[in-house]
Amino acid sequence: PHPCNAWIIYQCAKIEELTQLRGMHQSKISQIVGKVWREETAEVRTEFERLSDIEKAEHQMAYPDYCFRPMKKADK
Repeated sequence: PHPCNAWIIYQCAKIEELTQLRGMHQSKISQIVGKVWREETAEVRTEFERLSDIEKAEHQMAYPDYCFRPMKKADK
């Protein structure tokens, strides 16, 4: 598993916060939360970047030899 970026952490937090999103199709949730993300202040976005950096550090400690190697669809 790779560490979550700021957007993923934000999306998870918003889904928990906005109960009306539960049960919706994931693509619709991403559209709604994406619009909200783009309208957030720099301070909010910076906070989620900080949380992402913490998660990356924890991930590095848990998986010291991890190296992201994306695979082509044909290789899967």
